[in-house]
Amino acid sequence: MFELLTPLHPKLVHFPIALFVGALGFDVVSFLFKKEGLHKTALNMYVLAALITPLVVRTGIWEAERLNLNHPVLDTHKKFALWAMWGSLMSLPVLWFVKQEFSKLFRAVFLIFLIGVVSAVSLAGHNGGTMVYEYGVGIEE
Repeated sequence: MFELLTPLHPKLVHFPIALFVGALGFDVVSFLFKKEGLHKTALNMYVLAALITPLVVRTGIWEAERLNLNHPVLDTHKKFALWAMWGSLMSLPVLWFVKQEFSKLFRAVFLIFLIGVVSAVSLAGHNGGTMVYEYGVGIEE
């Protein structure tokens, strides 16, 4: 089974990274230029990224198992990836509730979640890059 599904992680991981970081960019620009459409785009990007993140994390775990990896950088990479995944997934019902009950606070709450998730994604990405570029993990010879 692993042979069919790997190495999917390096091929998939860039989508949620780009979506989360792009969502932050769109939300900041929407605030600066008072464009509600950009905020809606940011929110849609965030939701899509949150929904695909479990698949990306799962493929990373399969890849680590396939390569029989055990390293502190991998542990840190996995920890931040799981924080990003669970933070984004758990934020979805919270954001829905805030939008329904406290709509004036929604943008601030969304921005807080967005900054937190983008921070976790950035740290996960840094550690993933360290594994590849400093330790050669996943590089075919």
